[in-house]
Amino acid sequence: MFGRWFESKPDPLLEALFERASDGFLICGEDGKVLSCNPAAAHLIGDEATAVEGRHVSELFEQGPPGRFSLHSGSAMTRGRAAPGRPVDLHLTEYSGSNGAHVLARVRDASERADTQERLKQLANFDSLTGLPNRSLFRDRLAQAMARAKRQGRPMALMFLDLDRFKQVNDELGHEAGDRLLQHVGKTLTECLRAVDSVAREGGMPHTLSRLGGDEFTLIVENINGAEDAAHVASRVLEALGEPVQIGEEELVVTASIGISMYPIDDVDLDTLIRHTDMAMYRSKSHGRATYSFFSEDLSAAVTARVSLEGALRRAIERDEFVLHYQPKSDLRSGTINGVEALLRWHRPGHGLIPPDRFVGVLEDTGLILPVGAWVIRAACEQLAAWDRLGLPPLRLAVNLSARQFRHLYLASMIEDSLRQNGIDPQRLEIELTESLLMEDNEATRSMLESFRRLGVRMAIDDFGTGHSSLSYIRRFAIDTLKIDRSFVQSLPDNDEDTAICSAVIALGRNMKMCVVAEGVETAEQAQVLRELGCNEVQGYWISRPMPGADFAGWFVNYNRARTARKRSRSRYSDTSPITLFSLLD
Repeated sequence: MFGRWFESKPDPLLEALFERASDGFLICGEDGKVLSCNPAAAHLIGDEATAVEGRHVSELFEQGPPGRFSLHSGSAMTRGRAAPGRPVDLHLTEYSGSNGAHVLARVRDASERADTQERLKQLANFDSLTGLPNRSLFRDRLAQAMARAKRQGRPMALMFLDLDRFKQVNDELGHEAGDRLLQHVGKTLTECLRAVDSVAREGGMPHTLSRLGGDEFTLIVENINGAEDAAHVASRVLEALGEPVQIGEEELVVTASIGISMYPIDDVDLDTLIRHTDMAMYRSKSHGRATYSFFSEDLSAAVTARVSLEGALRRAIERDEFVLHYQPKSDLRSGTINGVEALLRWHRPGHGLIPPDRFVGVLEDTGLILPVGAWVIRAACEQLAAWDRLGLPPLRLAVNLSARQFRHLYLASMIEDSLRQNGIDPQRLEIELTESLLMEDNEATRSMLESFRRLGVRMAIDDFGTGHSSLSYIRRFAIDTLKIDRSFVQSLPDNDEDTAICSAVIALGRNMKMCVVAEGVETAEQAQVLRELGCNEVQGYWISRPMPGADFAGWFVNYNRARTARKRSRSRYSDTSPITLFSLLD
């Protein structure tokens, strides 16, 4: 049958190729009607070949956009095997034979290619984990939203959401739990925004929620009246995220820090608007997290100063601008100096000596705390060994650890190496930790504390009473020392409440066989109250200000001389009086 449309005598080879080809082929006359249909074409069309022959090609296929064809949605498919509207590739070739002019139509199923293209489009524009628009599509949607806002004169808000302490979830529960949490956040935000839009004024507040990667989400909210609407949306988002979620065996409460910029109120380009929103988000982080902040010009100045400070701190590491000062700790009954606390200072050229509260937070945020913290431990151990060589008695050395240092994988081995290299007994090193850090009772915390215990170093809780005090973790982690925060000492002896707090902490320490140290002792009266309450040790300006390591040995000798003189003049002082000469040795 096939051969007669080409030549009067059939060609068996061509006929076999036509019948067995994997592609569909139709031979059509000049009038557009199908003269012959091979099995592949019949199968694609969804009918028998004999039923296809005689139909006009326009009954079988319809043209969409230029170059695009599909199976005709209105055709009567007797077998129902084909899906009307299925995309096909249709290629037409005219030819002339002994029987006149004909058209050869090659037809292929294009649905798989269309599916592939759709998948590629999805991968290119949407986050594979949450299904939300990704960074690329976000920028495109933001550009469109900014153009609409400027054209219509209606403000829009851009929000950056960064989940608080998400890294901790990944570290402690694993990346699978982290992925499940991100999916939960994406779903929660989508539902929350749908609810917010449904109660908005007529016309709604169209929004685009995106995930840029990691734990960073963005939200574009259009057609709003101003900052009040943006604040309302941000509040609803924080409220929705605050609902507990079960991830595996753990119940988690998610919080986020949100930064907000308004457009065209902030008449800037796209990248500057993104940068402003990012600045506002970091302001929320610095304000304690779980809140939102708007961008402002003063914030821009503060961020510029912050960037400058970060650069200066990086150079400070390279130029050895960090120094350690040491503040003595004294036994409150005997007056013996039995230890020091190493305190970090920054000798910044042109600015003098800068205290840690001005820069440690930046070190922590940038990760610079890791090299600086390692230097502190090594330098402090070297200084302790130098005092030993000068013949000073074996003093204890206290060093503070930040949360980021504490989670560092090789912290314990680095401390062990520093002690061994300087010949320091581990019992002479005291690691000071915060209550909030110890409250994170997880496998990583327990493992690190167990490493310290095996190493033999002492452990202290710094600023006790200002965080989430709990007797359970004190018992569980075998703490050696409690340090009463200076905020409870400053108002002694006049404030009855602070006196009661100090008394309770001292009694707790005594009953649990721990040493109790009071920080920030500045007057003889404060020392007297603490002594009567049974406090073990004190540190503060009443004993001495922090001093460079090179000055400590001389101070120590003078201190002991004055102490010896006091003993010789005991008749002039009552045994129960505070050691008032300490303040003269500053």
